[in-house]
Amino acid sequence: MTPLNGKTFQNMPAGGRFGRPLHLFGSVESTNLAALKLAAAGAPEGTAVIAEEQTAGRGRLNRTWQSPPGCNLYLSLVLRPAVEPAAAPQLTLLAGAAVAKALNRWCPGIVGVKWPNDVLIRDRKVCGILTELRLSGGGISSVIVGIGVNVNIRREELDPAFRDAATSLLEETGTETDRTAVAAALLEELENLYDLWIREGFEAVRPHWLPYSVLTGKRIRVAFQDEVEEGTAVGLDEDGALILEEPTGARKRVLAGDATILKES
Repeated sequence: MTPLNGKTFQNMPAGGRFGRPLHLFGSVESTNLAALKLAAAGAPEGTAVIAEEQTAGRGRLNRTWQSPPGCNLYLSLVLRPAVEPAAAPQLTLLAGAAVAKALNRWCPGIVGVKWPNDVLIRDRKVCGILTELRLSGGGISSVIVGIGVNVNIRREELDPAFRDAATSLLEETGTETDRTAVAAALLEELENLYDLWIREGFEAVRPHWLPYSVLTGKRIRVAFQDEVEEGTAVGLDEDGALILEEPTGARKRVLAGDATILKES
């Protein structure tokens, strides 16, 4: 496997802020944890942490994220948006759209996003996103956007429990992909959408997310804690809430949860 190359990031276009500075590690417990520590120490917006391996990678709801060395991309970004804390979850959707746009360069036309935080290729998970918020004085101190992408991991190396539901760029393209190039593309797409979000709000980002949605038009179930909602996914509200339509035609907004597509009866 080709190691990550820090010099490539140094040669990215001069106008780019994301990935400057870049902290490249051989192994960390979690890139999100490393980024949180850097943010607490005053790291500027755009600071990125990338590791060859995570020994305790995490996903949403404290789920384990398989993070073997030398084959995937584990990246976390420090952001300091001057927005209300209630808007912070929109960054998960923004990141999903950015990942989809980046991976579309290698797998055109077959990349999708599943609300709220998964990126898929041919309906198999290739990327997960974990966003963590820190507040200070009632406002946002930092937001860490963590992204894990299966790049060059082989099917037989995937956790058997998730093997049928997961994939990688290697499995989809048949060839190894330069992880440094994937990281650079991802940072570029993230910065473009983030700047748009800061200028114009999530309503301007939504058109970049919707074309990749795998839920639109599907009957789905959304589970959150002890609550379950069912309906047809018909869109995304201007604040990032998922819109479900009931058989009666009534519509409701869902702000959080795990979405599952229901089989046709």
